[in-house]
Amino acid sequence: MFGKIFLAFVVIPIFDLYLLVKIGGEIGTLNTVMLVLLTAFIGASLARSQGMSTMQKVRENMDRGVMPAEEILDAVIIFAAGLVLLTPGFITDALGLLLLFPPTRGYFKRWLRIQIEQMKKSPNVHMTYQQTEFKAWTNQEPPSQKIDNVIDIEASETQVDETKNNNKGTPIQ
Repeated sequence: MFGKIFLAFVVIPIFDLYLLVKIGGEIGTLNTVMLVLLTAFIGASLARSQGMSTMQKVRENMDRGVMPAEEILDAVIIFAAGLVLLTPGFITDALGLLLLFPPTRGYFKRWLRIQIEQMKKSPNVHMTYQQTEFKAWTNQEPPSQKIDNVIDIEASETQVDETKNNNKGTPIQ
């Protein structure tokens, strides 16, 4: 997890900054700033139109009583694209635009579905208390594991001697 966060917040911005400096050296600082602003404006307007379209589809499906699962995934991806487009740089703008275009968004939706399925298969709750580990699966049975410390107990019926029974009621039969 730390590697992904490090990549997202340190490595990608460094490459983005390097690319901004290189392009700025080639076409000029003002042209580079204008190009970054242009891509941000185009991305923001595309994100707004795609988001409004997706929200309209969500409303239509909810009115018909259909769960808008695909549209919710679209909305999550469009939201992520909007966040990425807020970051100045050519790499992040390219990623944001790829997330916004419906044909390429389908690839990201498939990847997101696979990630969600993998999360469903892992434990949802994992606690450790005084060297005792506890894992809970709220959506499915835990994976099969060999458990060596299980004691099987069988119940048996025993006869109750009625003379030893001090209760003044009817005897149990």
